[in-house]
Amino acid sequence: MKKNYLIASLVMLLTTLQFNAQVVNGNFENIKPNFLPSNWGMNLSLPVVIDTETGETTSDNIQFTWCIPALCYVSYEPHTGQTAMEISNAFNQTQNKVIPGEAMIFSDATQDSPGWNPGVPIEPGMNVQTLGFFYKFFPAGNDVAEAKLTVFDAEGNEIGTASVEISGTNSQYSYVYSYIDYTSNAQPAYMYISFNMAKEGSTPTFGSRLIIDNVVTNFQALDVVLNTTPINTDFAIAPTVVDQEINIIPASNAVGIINYKIFNMEGRLVKEANVENTNSYVYSMNIDELNSGVYFLQIDSNLGTTTKKIIKK
Repeated sequence: MKKNYLIASLVMLLTTLQFNAQVVNGNFENIKPNFLPSNWGMNLSLPVVIDTETGETTSDNIQFTWCIPALCYVSYEPHTGQTAMEISNAFNQTQNKVIPGEAMIFSDATQDSPGWNPGVPIEPGMNVQTLGFFYKFFPAGNDVAEAKLTVFDAEGNEIGTASVEISGTNSQYSYVYSYIDYTSNAQPAYMYISFNMAKEGSTPTFGSRLIIDNVVTNFQALDVVLNTTPINTDFAIAPTVVDQEINIIPASNAVGIINYKIFNMEGRLVKEANVENTNSYVYSMNIDELNSGVYFLQIDSNLGTTTKKIIKK
């Protein structure tokens, strides 16, 4: 197990605020009159049929999870601050099919509908290293959501991508991140960030909800988020469906030695580590050697024993 220390000096905080400026309204605190976060959105656009004889117009009947006629909107269940962003599926009653919820970032603060999106500019020297965010997920079925970041150069060539798969019920905020896989040394010029409630190949379910907060593109920016977070009395883990590495954010009031144990479904201990909790950091535990299946992470600290379920791909 390794420690990814998050430096908390004032100088670093000021620097990281500058270095993450390209994630426009990544904390979703700026809200527009239509109840959408500024610079984010995806209103549902449906074709309208006009009867040439009567002039009457008709469109499909759409049912939304809440009374707001949009696929994403402001949430008052934030990780930090006052607001976050919620994304949910809709249901086309006319066609009897689910419409996956979606949200994307816009450079233009007034834009929130489908159409031309030139992306968010990346200023020279900006650190775009990862896609990271806090989330809560309430799937009504076996939904698999996906977050994606794509980086382009000044000529419009794709030079890097990062994606995060989201699945399984997660009623408490967890932090998750993915490194950007760069395929070119060209200077990043602009980027797109999107959240989709139906990863390609998955089936969306009406009633599923995803809440996102504090979107960042580097670990230094995450430090700003963690240093403005109220005291957390629970251990957060992400992702819960793991490929190689699980990240653990200790409770803020956990002190001393923390014992981490992973048990398989038969109750056999398959991995263990003891770590002294003396700073603010995210633990990264590599479980690549474990077989695919369901496991339980037991955390023993001064706060008692906490157990989390994880799934190894």
